[in-house]
Amino acid sequence: MRGLLCGTTANTNEEYKQVVKIRMYRFLCLGLVGAITFVTALLAEFYWKLDVKEQMLGVYTGAGAGILGASVLLWIKNKRLLGNEEKLKASRISNADERIKEISNKAFKMAAVIMLIAMYATALIGGLFYPVLVELLLAIVSIFVFAYLVSYFVYSKRM
Repeated sequence: MRGLLCGTTANTNEEYKQVVKIRMYRFLCLGLVGAITFVTALLAEFYWKLDVKEQMLGVYTGAGAGILGASVLLWIKNKRLLGNEEKLKASRISNADERIKEISNKAFKMAAVIMLIAMYATALIGGLFYPVLVELLLAIVSIFVFAYLVSYFVYSKRM
């Protein structure tokens, strides 16, 4: 997942250090989201005494712990990268590769198309059994398309 997490245009190690520091900040924010998810699930079960299915509590605690754990590991990896100039340079060069950026763009486009098709198909088939599912999934698809159009317009003005 190099392209998803690591694409950069930095030309020097000093510029790349700033990129890595921003990533570390993002991993801290992501870890906070994971911690909030984990703690909320535990509070729902043990403190608030909500009637939540055991399976859903497992999903929430597992997702929260997984996100928190992954973000901590990636933060540590980046912290260690900042301390080693040779590894920092190697990482900068490999992440600035145009081929990696193009692969990332194509992979994201394909994943977005597959996600939209899967959500649309789920809405059509699932709607036969749960009519609310159609409304929810089609609303999410609409939000995605709207966000794409707005982003495209904004970036076309900036670039």
